[in-house]
Amino acid sequence: MNMAKALGKPMALRRAAGMALVAACALLAGCARGPQLLAPQQQTVLDRAIVEYPAGFELRPMIRNLNAPSAIVFDAEGSLLIAESGLDGREPHIFGYKRDGQMFQIYPPKRMALDFLKNGFRIYGPVGGMAVDHGRIYVSHRDEQDRGGITAFGYDGRHTTIVADLPAEGDYGVTDLAIHPDGRLYFGVGAATNSGVVGLDNWAKGWVHNHPRFCDIPQVPLKLLGYRFDSSNPRAGLFNGNDLAVTAPFQPFGVSNQTWIAKSGNDKPTAAIYSVSLSGGDLRVEAHGIRYPRGLAFNEYGRLYMTNNGMELRGTRPVKDDPDSLLRFVRGTWYGWPDFSADLLPISDARFQPPPEMILKTGYPDLAFVVDQQTSGLLKPDRATLLQSSFPALSGAAKMDFVPGSGPFKEFRGNVIVALSGDMAPFATSGRKLTVPVGYKVMRVDVDSRQAKDFVFNTQRLPASMMDQDLMALERPADVKFGPDGSLYILDMGRVRVKNGKIHVQEGSGKIFRLAPLRLKGE
Repeated sequence: MNMAKALGKPMALRRAAGMALVAACALLAGCARGPQLLAPQQQTVLDRAIVEYPAGFELRPMIRNLNAPSAIVFDAEGSLLIAESGLDGREPHIFGYKRDGQMFQIYPPKRMALDFLKNGFRIYGPVGGMAVDHGRIYVSHRDEQDRGGITAFGYDGRHTTIVADLPAEGDYGVTDLAIHPDGRLYFGVGAATNSGVVGLDNWAKGWVHNHPRFCDIPQVPLKLLGYRFDSSNPRAGLFNGNDLAVTAPFQPFGVSNQTWIAKSGNDKPTAAIYSVSLSGGDLRVEAHGIRYPRGLAFNEYGRLYMTNNGMELRGTRPVKDDPDSLLRFVRGTWYGWPDFSADLLPISDARFQPPPEMILKTGYPDLAFVVDQQTSGLLKPDRATLLQSSFPALSGAAKMDFVPGSGPFKEFRGNVIVALSGDMAPFATSGRKLTVPVGYKVMRVDVDSRQAKDFVFNTQRLPASMMDQDLMALERPADVKFGPDGSLYILDMGRVRVKNGKIHVQEGSGKIFRLAPLRLKGE
């Protein structure tokens, strides 16, 4: 018997039982305070001395007590739908508020409360994205085996699987969803690793123990350049293996004997953009080599754009100062990962080189390409065409929305509003302290000039939790959407810390803010 599986099975059972108990507690006993839509008198305008935002507008808290929310969307009736991600061992929840403030629940359906501990349909976190079309709510998530999937829910809680068995066991799973006017659903699948090599950072996250054969999967056959990276071996004591593990790109931990890497056998690569029919079926890989396509959105002309999170200073192949980016989608393109930065520069450039002491212990004096791009038939990414803007490294560029041509923000028509959820230090920096926190704000990108400017941000340039315990301000903006009233709604996932690779969320710290035109006295 595979020892890793033998140890992983009871862990999976404990995880499932724990999540079921949490869900049962929330549904049956009301042991956790639930979401709260604030009364008008509680929606106090945020002081510009604390949070800055555009002139002529006011920013107010609207909903609080959310648990690690990850996505919002408006349906055709103007109802606001919210996804709580299921991070930190919690049960995912999908619910909404009608325009009159009435709350309704999509998942788990209320009728499931008494049967929740029985075997039945379940989704597992994290929820990556959400979209709505013709009365169906599309949600990306993981399954019990940590594979990725997309499920379409009806408002009565009934569900249909749109796509399943996606490679989501690693660092990043299925990401955001966006629906093209032609009726296809686009979505991202993130990379399994930070920079192509399974390492101790992935052990810290826990997935290598549970899925020891998992690694990044390319969309095309790759010829490697022969790099093999050294690291200590966590299996050594338990499995009587060597103290040193040698791992090559696109291979499982401790494996380094492959020169050619076959393409995905089922056309389901990691680090890619996909599309699928809204009814399921006809799955297509649209682009690849995109490390973490966290946010997707179509503009008014039907062009797809995406945010991409850069590689981090961690793991067996650490990368320094790789920025996050806003990219334009071009079908069939290789976007360069793991040999190019998120803003499409060669990763061998001096600006990306990690401190010598970090890279030398892997067996090499510097950071270099790992793929023979010419032999693999890969073309250098066209930076002039694809790159729309970039954000500082570790910003956490998340979901986004395009400014509509009418309404109170029409002067910014066609611009992209992007949520930056902030850095994941110290894990993302291998324990090194940042000079200042990065991200934790909302930015506006003019795609014509390709300039990014601050749009909504805390004046101290810190997340709320680092300013004052009870201060009402931005913590980790994760999504932004324009509502039917023309206002901008900002989803804040709340207070998060990363310890030993695991994400921990402060319960009930998530919020939704509303940025709307200034109300005149007497209105």
